[in-house]
Amino acid sequence: MFQLNNWSLSHSQKRKIYDRLKAAHSAVLYYSSFEERNLILNDGIAKVYQPRSRFMDSSRLLSISLYFRSCIQLHLSISKEEHEHGFPGCRSVLAFGENIEYLADEIRLDDWVYNYSKPKGTKISNWAQEQGNPIIIYNPKELQMNTAFSKAFLLENGGTKAGLPGNHLYIDKSVIDAIAKYAKRESYDVLWKEASDELFLFVTKDKTNLDNLIMGFCFDKATIEPTIDKYRTIVYRLKKFYPHDENPNDFCYDIDRLSDYNI
Repeated sequence: MFQLNNWSLSHSQKRKIYDRLKAAHSAVLYYSSFEERNLILNDGIAKVYQPRSRFMDSSRLLSISLYFRSCIQLHLSISKEEHEHGFPGCRSVLAFGENIEYLADEIRLDDWVYNYSKPKGTKISNWAQEQGNPIIIYNPKELQMNTAFSKAFLLENGGTKAGLPGNHLYIDKSVIDAIAKYAKRESYDVLWKEASDELFLFVTKDKTNLDNLIMGFCFDKATIEPTIDKYRTIVYRLKKFYPHDENPNDFCYDIDRLSDYNI
């Protein structure tokens, strides 16, 4: 719509954009956990989860599994709403990486005021109080030098030309490697199975019994080597996800069922 109108929209066109964004971003409110950090910028959404060691964590692998489910539910929710109104849906990419925090996550107006000039006993200056002490710089610590975000951005931005077409959910090999690392730490087995046109990845306590599944994935067997100069990797297109609290023979999140549009 923006391209067709050279980025100058009528009131009715803006309303359509507003309705699409409102629906997608409302879904973020519903499909997010308190352990995540979510950034919304224009029509993009970044869901960040940091599986750091904390005393209260009984299983980081379970937390990671719940994060995957959150991402998948959001992807399906947005796609369903989009398709019902004749729109193409969203493309989602999951990647794993590292994060270096180097600055405060926000800089406010009062940060420019010298402490000695503030009235005694006040937390901020009169000047900042009068102006409402607005934020001048946003710099979320979770996204400071975040290589997972960079990888996902490069892959998603490459789109069809890079080999990642359509309204699908893609998982970068960096995520698979991270799952294997965390599974080993918690004594889980990582089990690969192969079918005629599908690859299955199960993380379980017992290779012979999937009742102890912590997460499972069904990928398209045709893996993708994106044509991106800045990042060499392998990408898996997710077809189904098996959560930890359901029997994989009875239930899964079927991503392909709603991924029949191209963007």
